[in-house]
Amino acid sequence: MIVIPFAAVLAPDHFASIRDCLRADGVIAYPTDTLYGLGGNFFSTAAGARIDAMKNRGDLPYSAAVADLAMLESLAAGIPAVFRERLQKLLPGKFTFLFKPGPAVDPALLKGSGKIGIRMPGLPLLLELISALGFPLISTSANLSVRPPLNDPRRIAREFPNLDLLIDGGALPPSRGSTVIDITGETPHVVRRGDDEKKVLSLLHGDAG
Repeated sequence: MIVIPFAAVLAPDHFASIRDCLRADGVIAYPTDTLYGLGGNFFSTAAGARIDAMKNRGDLPYSAAVADLAMLESLAAGIPAVFRERLQKLLPGKFTFLFKPGPAVDPALLKGSGKIGIRMPGLPLLLELISALGFPLISTSANLSVRPPLNDPRRIAREFPNLDLLIDGGALPPSRGSTVIDITGETPHVVRRGDDEKKVLSLLHGDAG
């Protein structure tokens, strides 16, 4: 397992290791603004299958972590006005939005769900890394199925010895994970309460400017 300090991910040698790992369907762990994530190239079904095996989970699709709105729009279809007019201001931040998938997304990546979850974490260096890679990352918490997420990279390394690469951002503070908002229907609604959920509720009820 390669270990790279988070602060040094854009150093040429380290970035090359991350890029080459992901291009080869590798699996990494990386810090976000909430929890550590397990990830790979979002477009790699092989990486997704490896994460399924590592987490002992295969029933649900994984979200995509994107660098910016352009990358988000490349994955989503029919982005509703309520997102552009109100909810978009939450990004980057501790939120996952469920969209209808765009034509560039292989249905196999969504495991029949018909929706795609998209994250834009509020961690500038991570966004720079994703932008430099040029493709979204798989985004799912670093934990075995039904067990609590891990926020200490040392424990992640012990519990996931088959990781190819670990980006070490140190132990993260406690987090409930991202708040998940489904905007595929007529009315946006929160389907999982997490960090900063009050910001979403405020926007949806028109209490924020």
